[in-house]
Amino acid sequence: MTASIVDTNVLVVANGANAQANAEPDSACRLTAIDALTDIKDRRRLLLDAGGEILDEYRRHCNYSGQPGVGDQFFRWAHQNAAMLASVSLTPHSGRRYIEFPSDQALRSFDPDDRVFVAVAVAGPKPNRILNAVDSDYSQHHAALSNAGITVDELCPNLLRAP
Repeated sequence: MTASIVDTNVLVVANGANAQANAEPDSACRLTAIDALTDIKDRRRLLLDAGGEILDEYRRHCNYSGQPGVGDQFFRWAHQNAAMLASVSLTPHSGRRYIEFPSDQALRSFDPDDRVFVAVAVAGPKPNRILNAVDSDYSQHHAALSNAGITVDELCPNLLRAP
């Protein structure tokens, strides 16, 4: 069964908020994000980092009470069940942020805040995938990510800036 690494923007979109200034999620995008989070939660196939960086990222954008949105509910579920979910250890690296993040020069401009998701995908059990709603960084680096064996499911491709 495929494990999922969920970028924070998916939770934000599921909450009905604008995850990025350049991409206003529409109702179809929001429903897709909600469906993806519900499926992951139901199947318990979320992949996290053992250091808790992904949960810390979720915490900065979601409400721990689990209200009022589906993204908040997902964050609360992930936090409460983290000990039972699959996780991988990451090793700090001064240049790439994590040793597990690919050293490909084509990824040099990849957002440092999103490198944790890529590093978890590299270090995690296969098959796995990263879920993204509106962050264009993944599509702009598609070739390099694909070369590193990373699969990204673009939930709202019509909202992404062209590479």
